[in-house]
Amino acid sequence: MSNIEQIRFRTKVCFIASQGVLKTPESTLKLNLSEQYILSYLIENHSTPVTKDDLLKVGWPDRIVTEASLFQVIRALRVKLNEKTKGDVIETLPRVGYQIREFTREDVDLSEQKSNSTISKINKKTIISAIILTSTLLGSGAWYMYPPQTEPTHFLIEHDNIGNNNITFITQNLEQQLDLRNKTKEIFLQQINKYGKMTITNQRIYFYKSDDFYSIAWCQVTPKTNQCKPMTDFSYKVSPDKWTKFTHLFIDNTRIFREKVSLISDSVYEPLSIVYRSYISNYGIISKISNFYISPTDKKNVFDYSKVSFITNKKTSHYQALSLSAESLTIMNKKSQFISTLKITPKAFHWAYQDISKNKALIFLDDDNKSKSYGYNAIRYDYVVAAQKKLQLILGESTGLYWLHSGKNNPLTLLPTKIHP
Repeated sequence: MSNIEQIRFRTKVCFIASQGVLKTPESTLKLNLSEQYILSYLIENHSTPVTKDDLLKVGWPDRIVTEASLFQVIRALRVKLNEKTKGDVIETLPRVGYQIREFTREDVDLSEQKSNSTISKINKKTIISAIILTSTLLGSGAWYMYPPQTEPTHFLIEHDNIGNNNITFITQNLEQQLDLRNKTKEIFLQQINKYGKMTITNQRIYFYKSDDFYSIAWCQVTPKTNQCKPMTDFSYKVSPDKWTKFTHLFIDNTRIFREKVSLISDSVYEPLSIVYRSYISNYGIISKISNFYISPTDKKNVFDYSKVSFITNKKTSHYQALSLSAESLTIMNKKSQFISTLKITPKAFHWAYQDISKNKALIFLDDDNKSKSYGYNAIRYDYVVAAQKKLQLILGESTGLYWLHSGKNNPLTLLPTKIHP
């Protein structure tokens, strides 16, 4: 039987640090990363006062913020912890900082929690269905299904080294970090057991996990320059139930041959950027190529571009058109955990593939979700994670990691050349 620890406060709210959630008998509430860090630190140091400076460093380890940000998190935690009177859980110590009040540690049976979670999901599903039905009748269902993203997402980023491989983990909570680290170690252990040594060497590897998929991108680097070698960059988006299949592919150092697909017209002879991606799901292993055609605008750091995507046909292995889209891109060099944040404003979308309505494979859901958001101009943010000359690694929260092969006129080639976020 597998148990996890939870912290029970006097307000009858429980904190499960491994999941980053607050639980009551009626609800489960996910905390953001700063809230998780600060609450965990207060609990770990419950016997002594914690200064504001310490909490500022803990809550925002990769950037500098003011005390106003700390006050906002403390205020939010008080509400989420159901404090009836200020200080019921988090006590303010004038001119010092904060200290957590008494609490108890408990072990929770995961099997029981899973059962309760299933019931909760059923209830939530019923409520959400009612909301969507009501909003549809009112003519505003689109807002619930595709709300605009108002701010870039704050990620949890960790680095590690296995052998001479440099690895970066990007997630939104600690539980996802732990899952990725365990899976990564298992990959290398399986390879050593199979071949008697580590055959994956001199690789720069990036792992990203969302609630719905895994995304992995890697390249082989030249030790002297630490730059990706040509034609060694690959990226995969993997359904959770197909992780084992990806593991075997990665352990055996399997590669899928990439062909270049370009559209040629009177005005455009070559795309300014090309993306090569692979998907592993119940539909099998499918390759996808996207060609980007970028046009400058009269606004600084704002560009319009169109994209044409192709996928391999399962029967013939030939490429066929999947979708065409147009978007506006704004490069935001500030307020980013990464090299840069890209604000994407959708303009138009058109399916070229005929049987999309019946197919729910991962490769189709990627564009299907995007196509629905286009009708409501739902802004999203992508992130430049790493960059070198003519090659950038991009992270999309719903699309995952992918390498962008850029021509000299692509504006992203002007970004600083960096390796790590």
